[in-house]
Amino acid sequence: MSYMRATIADDAEPRGRSAGLLRRVGAWADLAAVPLAAFCIYWVSALLLEAGNATIHFGSDAPLYAWLARGEAAGRIARFHPTTVVLELGWLKLVAPLTHWISPSSLLKALFAAIGAAGAWAAMWAFAAVVPRRYVALFGAVYAASLGVWYFSSIEESKIVTATLSTFYISIYLHLRERWTLRGALLLTAVLLAACLNEIVAGFLVVIPAIDVVLRRGSEVRHLWRRFGWIVWHAMTPPVALLFLDRVVNGYLVPASTDPEGASHVSMLMYYIAINKFDGWAVYYFLVNWLFFNIAAPTPELSVVFPNWPANKYFAPVLANYFASPVTTALVVLFVAMVVASVLPHYRTGRLSAHTSILLGLLGYSLLRGTFFFVVYPYECLLFSSGATLAHMLLVFLPFATSDVPAKGGLLAAFALLLFVTNGVFILSQ
Repeated sequence: MSYMRATIADDAEPRGRSAGLLRRVGAWADLAAVPLAAFCIYWVSALLLEAGNATIHFGSDAPLYAWLARGEAAGRIARFHPTTVVLELGWLKLVAPLTHWISPSSLLKALFAAIGAAGAWAAMWAFAAVVPRRYVALFGAVYAASLGVWYFSSIEESKIVTATLSTFYISIYLHLRERWTLRGALLLTAVLLAACLNEIVAGFLVVIPAIDVVLRRGSEVRHLWRRFGWIVWHAMTPPVALLFLDRVVNGYLVPASTDPEGASHVSMLMYYIAINKFDGWAVYYFLVNWLFFNIAAPTPELSVVFPNWPANKYFAPVLANYFASPVTTALVVLFVAMVVASVLPHYRTGRLSAHTSILLGLLGYSLLRGTFFFVVYPYECLLFSSGATLAHMLLVFLPFATSDVPAKGGLLAAFALLLFVTNGVFILSQ
């Protein structure tokens, strides 16, 4: 597969058949170890969070998904997140024989842990397309240990399904842009359709290939349709998904609702825009959650409660809280050092220029997704930020990976370890 070709090509050619076999075994071990460890950690974390009644933080709707495990209807989530509902019901039917030994609730948690672990695998596959093989597992560990991915893999929520499908989409496209095939384009479209049926805002993913192709091949006007035509067809997926959700799922497969907060996609959009207040504090609150708290917990405690959602808790929006602990202080210092070093002229190389167009595509996606959720859910933004985690990681770490900063592997390993400890303490404290 393309991952194997990319990883072996990054290092020196193996000497002999046995060395080549060992190299391939090592690549497969990288692919398996991080997701397997992530699955185990997520499943154990799910049981801990359930025991601590900590599954509804950040605006989570986990109880609605848990109802399905008990055979109760949950029309709201079926109306807006049918991909998750189909996965959940199909999984519960598949593992029904195991309920003699394991509770349906625990089996349901295993499903979401597995989805989160699959996202870690997809993130590694994405990095395999753009960084040397020796860094792929480390980047996968950083993705898996990020707070948004870890927390939402440990509760019953559609958000980790969106995050994983978004990660697969980016991964597939990073390989497709190097070797375009019709089969790859169809697979990319199928993933986009599943993502849009789970969360219609996933349609913003289309801007990644659109910007990348325009910047890479925009001068080839003579062959405009041949170069861009597939993206035009591909971009029809989100409106088709929205039409299906609002005309087939809503009111036909799922009973219609008169509640303006959940009657339809348009009704929900208008409802939240009308009640939200936008000011400088809202911008600051959004940015610290969207860009920082989604990656690393600033404190083990959640201390903010909003009047509209008294049962949910959130982080206090204070970046200085990162310096309250030696572990988070070291994490911040290391992160800043890695970012600064990667842009210093002494360490910059020409290797990053080959990725300029895809980085701008990822930036466009992040800005669109972020702007939408700032307008609609400015105070629950961490709930939706994991769908942009891989994009943010590529934007920050690709310059680092392509630089000549010494000891990059050691720095990444230290960062992954500090991130794991930081977010692990948060999970254990709930």
